[in-house]
Amino acid sequence: MNKLNKRLDFFDSFLKNYHLSKDGVNLNIWCPFCNNPNKHKLKLAIHLEKCFWHCWVCGKKGSNVPYLVSKLNKSVKIPEGLFYKRNNSNSFDLFGEEEVIEELDPVFLPEGFEFFLDNFNPSSPDAREVFKYALKRGTSKHKLCMLRMGFSTSNDFRRFLILPSYDEKGELNYYVSRNIDVDTSCGYKYRNATIPKKHIIFNEININWNIPLTIVEGPLDLLKTNDNATCLLGSSLTEDMLLFKKIVQNKTEVKLALDSDAYSKAIKIAKTLSAYDIKVDILDTRGPSDIGDMSRDQFNKIYNESKEYTEEDSLLSKIRML
Repeated sequence: MNKLNKRLDFFDSFLKNYHLSKDGVNLNIWCPFCNNPNKHKLKLAIHLEKCFWHCWVCGKKGSNVPYLVSKLNKSVKIPEGLFYKRNNSNSFDLFGEEEVIEELDPVFLPEGFEFFLDNFNPSSPDAREVFKYALKRGTSKHKLCMLRMGFSTSNDFRRFLILPSYDEKGELNYYVSRNIDVDTSCGYKYRNATIPKKHIIFNEININWNIPLTIVEGPLDLLKTNDNATCLLGSSLTEDMLLFKKIVQNKTEVKLALDSDAYSKAIKIAKTLSAYDIKVDILDTRGPSDIGDMSRDQFNKIYNESKEYTEEDSLLSKIRML
């Protein structure tokens, strides 16, 4: 029996009323999200092949079929691997198809790297300047140790603040290095590992998926956040990214804190996550300061004042862009 038939048999086991299209791909059922759900009106369509669903009345849609099933009948158990499956990389395919996993090159820290954890008073004048820069950016000794920040004695990285990232197994998966002189002289602002970002969960070693996860744009923003936090290494979070999949897999609540110029992107991310039944609170960063320029007290204030994303936020964001 192919997977399409298995999925149809699964819905047939607990749905009393449904309609299957002639091609056997689209299953029409009643919508549990409509304000006044009528189990005789089959307005929610499920694409059994792509596992995408959409209600033509209330507009609710998504590709998290287990979430939809839980709304239809909480007592129903879904056979393992029917709608998504785990693989050896600890990620999973949201759409139920085999995921092609790229073989990633190993990541190595820059030559001459040293942890500040091992040396809070480096002898090198350049390293001391890097340490001062980290303090100027608002770090604390706690963050310095938790994020395993450091410096390098090599010429290529000698005046760079280096922030390594480790996966859940404690293996190095990325690093970001920030030139402390870039604002006053020519040169690279950042020199980072050359691994595709979609495969990276920055600071995964410190993440607890069972409590709210703070998400910011860049590693230096993590200096201002609470400890259970990660960064996007940019301002996008899409369904093909490992971070997105882990959030959905663990049903982790998200506290989203992008810079003020990326507010519309924050709305887009929140809308996508909410389709998978992920609670997203958006921090209002639309002030004069980006996250990295805030004090920890300022960040804590907007963190405590964050509000849960609703579909009205998406509409208001579109209106502001007109």
